[in-house]
Amino acid sequence: MNFFPSLRLATLGLATAALTFADDYADTPVELDPIAITADKEKLFSLPLDAAPASGSRLGLTNRDLPVSVSVVTQEVMQLRGLRTAVEAVESAVGMTGGIQFGSIPTYSTRGFGSNSVSILRDGIRQNTASQSSRTIDSFLLDRVEVLKGPAGLMFGEGAIGGAVNYLSKAPAATAGGEAFLSIGAWASYRLGLGWGGPLPVGKTGAVTSRFDYSHNETNGYADGNAQRYDAAALALGWQATERLKLTFNTTALKDWNESYFGNPVVYDAVVNTTVANAQPEVRVFNANTDRMINARVAEEARRTNYNILDNYAKTENTFTRLRAELRLSPDLEVRNEAYAATQLLKWRNLETNVWNPVTQLVDRRSFVHIYRDDVLTGNRFDVSHRGTLVGRTNRFLIGGFYERNDLTRGGAPADYPTADLSVSLLNPVQTTGPGDPNRFQKGSRIAIQTGALYLENALDLTASLKLIVGLRRDEINLQRDTLLTPTTAFATYRKRYDPWTGRGGFVWSVTKDLNLYASYSRAAEPTTQLVSFNASSNDFALQTGLQYEIGAKGTLGRHVDFTLALFDIEKNNILSSTLDPLTGLRLSQQIGAQNSRGVEFAVAFLPSPTWRVELNAAWTDAWYGEFAQNLGAGIIDRTGNTPTNVPEWVGGLFVHKRLPAGFAVNAGLRHVGDRFATIHNAVITDGYTTLDAGVSYTRGRTIYTLRGRNLTDEVYQPVAGSTMARLGEPRNVELSVRTRF
Repeated sequence: MNFFPSLRLATLGLATAALTFADDYADTPVELDPIAITADKEKLFSLPLDAAPASGSRLGLTNRDLPVSVSVVTQEVMQLRGLRTAVEAVESAVGMTGGIQFGSIPTYSTRGFGSNSVSILRDGIRQNTASQSSRTIDSFLLDRVEVLKGPAGLMFGEGAIGGAVNYLSKAPAATAGGEAFLSIGAWASYRLGLGWGGPLPVGKTGAVTSRFDYSHNETNGYADGNAQRYDAAALALGWQATERLKLTFNTTALKDWNESYFGNPVVYDAVVNTTVANAQPEVRVFNANTDRMINARVAEEARRTNYNILDNYAKTENTFTRLRAELRLSPDLEVRNEAYAATQLLKWRNLETNVWNPVTQLVDRRSFVHIYRDDVLTGNRFDVSHRGTLVGRTNRFLIGGFYERNDLTRGGAPADYPTADLSVSLLNPVQTTGPGDPNRFQKGSRIAIQTGALYLENALDLTASLKLIVGLRRDEINLQRDTLLTPTTAFATYRKRYDPWTGRGGFVWSVTKDLNLYASYSRAAEPTTQLVSFNASSNDFALQTGLQYEIGAKGTLGRHVDFTLALFDIEKNNILSSTLDPLTGLRLSQQIGAQNSRGVEFAVAFLPSPTWRVELNAAWTDAWYGEFAQNLGAGIIDRTGNTPTNVPEWVGGLFVHKRLPAGFAVNAGLRHVGDRFATIHNAVITDGYTTLDAGVSYTRGRTIYTLRGRNLTDEVYQPVAGSTMARLGEPRNVELSVRTRF
C-alpha cells in the first residue's frame, strides 16, 4: 500500500491524463452505443449506478457521473436481506460500521471517523448532531438510505468530515397499490408495517398522488430490562398543479420508548500501567488513559444482565415536514423551493456507567443522567438550475441558498437530586430506582443557532468523455446560548459566529460507455464539539477542517456486473490537543492536532445467472493521529501515530441469493468487522467479529413467507468498541415474517 502517500499526486495525475486525452480528441465526434437501463436492476442491485442520489449532488447527476463515493441501499435491498432498521441498512454499505451507543442512539463510523464526524439526516434535514437527535428508524418507512463518503460540507454544511447518512422517505405513488408486513421473533419481538399509495380522486385524474405508511416495532430485548417500542407514520402527497409546477408534501412522525441497556462490565484480574517501563500488574481500578487489562472478558453468566436503574427510560417524539415546489420555467431552467420543519421532544433518565472493580469484586454503578430536550428547527431552501452550454459545451449549473433557525431547550436533574451511585454484585445486582421524581426536570439553557448559506454547483462537459464538476459553499453560523438558572450573571448570554467555506471539485472521465474514472478534492468543516454544547470555554476555538483526495472507478461489465473502487486520503486539522504553557507550566488545550486516514473501498454486485445474485464489498482503512497529545490529569503524553478508537482496519460483507423451483429461495449474508482499539493509548482492543445470517423464503402469488436466522454462529461481539463496558450485539435468533402486496 505504498502508493497512498502519493494519492494527492495520483489524483492530480489522473486529472492531467484525462485533460490530455480531452485535448487530443476534443474535435473527434464520439458515437455512444444505446444504453438500456431497467428499473428492476436499479432497485435490486446494491450498486444502482444509474440512479441519481440526492445526497451526492443537486444537479441530478447519476451515481456513475459523481466524482465521489455514494452508497445507496434501496427498500428492495432491505427487504431481500431482512434489514430491519436504518442502522442495519447503513451497515450493509461498503466500509460502514454502526451500532447503538448511549443506550438507544445510533452511531456510525467510516473512513477512520465516527460520532459527530458522520452526520445523520432525514430527507436532507440535519436536525442536530447524531448524539443529540438521531433515533432508531424502522426500515419499512424508508424508500432508501444513501451514504455519502468523505467530507460532505458542500451538501450538508458544518460537520460530516467522515461522511453523511441520509434516510429518504417514500415518494407519492402514481399507481395504486399497497403492502403489509408482519414478523415475529425471539424475546417477544414483533414488527408490522402497512402502506398504501396511489392517485387520489381530486381534481384532474392522476394530478394528485399519495403515499401513507405506518410501522410498529416492539421487543423485550435480548438483555434484561431492555424493552423497546417504536412507532412511526408517514404521509406523502404530490400535486401536478400545472404542466410546469409540481408540489410535494412529506411529513413523518416518530415516537419511541426504551428501557436502555448500556453494556456489560468488562471483568479483569489486574491492570498494567503502559506509561511506566517494566510496570508490574496491579489490582486496582482501570485507568482508561494509561492502563491495559489482564485477562479482560465479559462474564458469560452476566451476558443478559442489565445494571440500569429500575425507573430508567429514554423516550422521544420527532417530526419531519417538508413542502417542496418545483417550477420549470423552460425546458432548461428550473426553480425549486423547499420549506421544512423538524421537532424533537426527548426525556431521558438512566444510570449510564457500570464498571468492574477488581479490589471489591463488585460492579460500581454511577453516572446518573436526567435529560430534557425540546428542539424546533425551521428553514427554507431555494435554488435555480440551468442546463445549457458554456464555451460551446454542455453545462449544468445550480445556485441556491437557505436559511434555518434551530431553537433548542436543554434541561436536566434539579440540584436537589441526590446521587445514585451504588456497588452491586456482578451476577445478582441489587435492583434500585433512581433519585428524585422521574418526571421532574429543570430547564437550564436555551440555544438558538441561525444558519444561512449560499452554494453553487457546476458540471461542464469538457469533451464528450470528460466532465469537470465543481461546487462551493459559504455558511454563516450564529449561535446564542442563554443560561436560565443564573440569568443575571456576566456570562448568562454567550454568542459565537463561524463563516466556513466548503466545497468539492473533480473530474469524471468516461473511458468507455460503461467505465468511468474520477478524481476529486473535498473540504468540510466541523466544530470542536457539537454547537449546542458551546459555551464560553469554547470561545477561542476555530472550526476543524477536513480535506480529502479521492480517486476511483465506477463501471459495468456486460449486463450483469456493477462495481465501484475508491482510494481516499483524508486529513482533519485543528483538533484539540494538550500542551504545556512554556511560562506557567499549566496544561492547555490548543488546536494543533491532526487526524489522518487513507484506504481502499471496493464493492461489486453481479448476477452469475438469472437465478443467482451475489454482492461483495470490502474496505481497508489505515487511520492515525498525525499530531496529538493527551491530557492525563497528572501530565501530558504524546499519542501521535496512534489509531483513533472504534476504527477497524478491515470491514467486509458478502450476500448470496439463490432462487429455487416452485417459488422457493435461499440466501445468506456474511459480515466481518476487524479489531478496533477501545482507548486512545491503544492498549485495549475490542475483538473483531464475523456474523452469519441465512434465510429461506417461499413466494405464493403476491405474498412472501420468510424464515430467517441471525448470528447463526452465536458470536459474542461489540458493534461499537468499548473499554470498561461492552454493549454486546444480539445473540443467535430466528425470525418468521410474511409480506404481501395488494
